[in-house]
Amino acid sequence: MGARSGAERFEELVDSGLPSLVSEVASRGGPLYREVMARVEEPLLRHAVAVCGGNQLKAAKLLGINRNTLRRRLRLLGLLPGRGDRSGAGADSPPA
Repeated sequence: MGARSGAERFEELVDSGLPSLVSEVASRGGPLYREVMARVEEPLLRHAVAVCGGNQLKAAKLLGINRNTLRRRLRLLGLLPGRGDRSGAGADSPPA
């Protein structure tokens, strides 16, 4: 048998994990679609940005979304500092 592609392995993982997730969310009466998207979106965006060497414009093009949409989603997921957040700025600078 030939080697499976990454897409095929991903589909198998999703197919195998969905029944338990559907049952779990159904027992809570929660919104299934939102729950699944929340679990998939963060790693998807992280990996897209990583594959593009941190270049958000390239990552947005890879994902097929606008760069501003990518930045907003990254910020909402805590993967991008908010405006005015300078927590990482000047980290290499000596204290004043």
